[in-house]
Amino acid sequence: MPAIARTYVKAAFLYFIAAFLLGALMTLNTWLGFSRWLRVVYLSQLHLLVVGWITQLAIGVAYWIFPRFRKQQATTPRGSDALAWGVFLSLNAGLLLRFFIEPFHLIGPQPWLAALLSLAGILQAAAALGFGWLVWGRVRSME
Repeated sequence: MPAIARTYVKAAFLYFIAAFLLGALMTLNTWLGFSRWLRVVYLSQLHLLVVGWITQLAIGVAYWIFPRFRKQQATTPRGSDALAWGVFLSLNAGLLLRFFIEPFHLIGPQPWLAALLSLAGILQAAAALGFGWLVWGRVRSME
């Protein structure tokens, strides 16, 4: 498994653990009332599961397992490593930005918080486009 694919998978597992620990804290919060922030973090926790765990795991495994390029492109059988790292950084920067900003935006919406949430969405959309660009040529028929 290439280093970048391992990085995606390991990061996915970290988000998986973090999301479930956060879910446990949120449940305890309904009983013990730790923090107002935990009352509005539910969307961010869901985002950790869907984007951080499921999507990132799927990207890492797909990058690793999709068919390699043909022999004429043997120097980069999976495509650009730089693009793969860029997708990883963009996806995670957008995810973490959203995770930390969204609860505060839900508590008290401000234009600058909305702008940061928009930036998080743009970073994640860029990651999706980059991943599509990275693997599109590797999707081919078995004929």
